[in-house]
Amino acid sequence: MGKETDMENEMESKRTAAPHAMKSPASGKRILMVVAEMGHPARCRIRGVSRYAKRAGWTVDVLEARHSGGTSDFSKWIAFWRPDGLIADGEYFADVRAIAPSARPPVIFGDTVPAEELPPNCGKVSSNAGAIAEAALRELLHAGHPNLAFVPAPDDPEWSRARARHFAAAARACGRSLTSFKPESGHADGTVRFHVALARFLRSLPKPCGVFAANDLTASVVVSACETCGFSVPDDIAVVGVDDHEEYCERGAVTISSIRLDFERCGEVAAQLLAEMMGAKPGAKPRFAVYGEERVVRRASTSVLRVHDGRVARALEWIRLNAASGIGANDVISNMGCSRSLANLRFRQAVGHSILDEIHARRIGLAKELLERDDIPIDDIPERIGYVPGPFLGMLFKRSTGMTMRQWRRNFLRKAGIVVD
Repeated sequence: MGKETDMENEMESKRTAAPHAMKSPASGKRILMVVAEMGHPARCRIRGVSRYAKRAGWTVDVLEARHSGGTSDFSKWIAFWRPDGLIADGEYFADVRAIAPSARPPVIFGDTVPAEELPPNCGKVSSNAGAIAEAALRELLHAGHPNLAFVPAPDDPEWSRARARHFAAAARACGRSLTSFKPESGHADGTVRFHVALARFLRSLPKPCGVFAANDLTASVVVSACETCGFSVPDDIAVVGVDDHEEYCERGAVTISSIRLDFERCGEVAAQLLAEMMGAKPGAKPRFAVYGEERVVRRASTSVLRVHDGRVARALEWIRLNAASGIGANDVISNMGCSRSLANLRFRQAVGHSILDEIHARRIGLAKELLERDDIPIDDIPERIGYVPGPFLGMLFKRSTGMTMRQWRRNFLRKAGIVVD
């Protein structure tokens, strides 16, 4: 029997065995959240929705659509879960819109949905194109390149065009000129023709140049085209993308800097917008909301050293990738392929501190990322980032930040607007 038949049997079993579980208490709402796959962005959005749902007294069901029989069937899913509201990835817009309005609960979609096509009682949560463009500009200016360029997503959707407009405006405000890649007709499929045209565009750019790619997939294509052209990343061309999608950012020989969006806030904003839609009258006009960026995750594609030392550059990237695995200074020295004294000398000349200091700094940064999540116990953090359990990390953290890890977490959560005890 196929996956779809198995799912139908599971649904029938739930209807028969536990009908009371199909609907939340009258005092609450039941929300169905449909994500394409359970990657980092989806997990963060789920946490945001769940945080709002906890305050509102909702029940949230989550469906990973690509592992639910291979095809999406929203009519069946809505009939099964009977949700009061639906939050769905933008790629399922056509599937949801095809459902009769009388059978469709209020729905909130994401970035990729055209605003003008939203039906009544639906909403859209979008990333803040202006904030993203400004973060990209700051990162590329940090790389020190005098020239700027923008590369859109291959099919050049509205969200990509919005990022292009805001990036151009931010560049003008800083007195910088900007060159934009214009995909030709027939290049929207992102295949070889797009790659060839992009390589031609990169060759035409004045060097060195900082390139803002509309998203991480596009950024990975830019880095690949640079390799084809024989350009060094980031020395000739620095690249920054959007989404912090590890599949694209971490897999290549040159890792890609990316603007990590605040997907947890996205989930919370989506839930708040859905609450408004569920309280609106049938036929209510579409509503919209935005969320911003969280931070720039700096990787090799924008890490231009002021002292150009290839061995140190590679060592820094190796530390960034491996610090959480328990490495020590000896491992870094072995990776650099030179003597201990020469390795330490070159490292201090390039970055101004020791190899061990860099390892600790990277781990402190990782600790901060974990502290921003209130679902990870503080006692679990040392082992997650390469230290043995115990007080050592706490001492280093306070020496570095002036706060204990608990104080740092509480301070961060308050600034993020999250209630803490």
